[in-house]
Amino acid sequence: MGCLHNDSHSDSGFLMAASALALPFQPLVVSAVHTGTMEVAFAKRAKDPDLKTAHNGRKMSTLLGGALFLADDLFPETPFIHAGWHLAAAIGVGTCNKLLQ
Repeated sequence: MGCLHNDSHSDSGFLMAASALALPFQPLVVSAVHTGTMEVAFAKRAKDPDLKTAHNGRKMSTLLGGALFLADDLFPETPFIHAGWHLAAAIGVGTCNKLLQ
């Protein structure tokens, strides 16, 4: 009889393998799952005011980035939408430094 336990390392390995397999077919779903996972992890740790401010900035950049990501597909000829998505993503990534401190 095997031992069942929750090993976060194997869970993350499974997520990475599943992501790699799904990415060519469902890139939006893979991005949404990874973004959602990061948002949940950030929200769990954002108890102190310093992290709460960073988390609020991350939430806003995630929502804006998601809207721009979809708008880029819907309106591919509109200039600067893709660049706006990159800027929103950069703001979101920039907030991760607070989470790692």
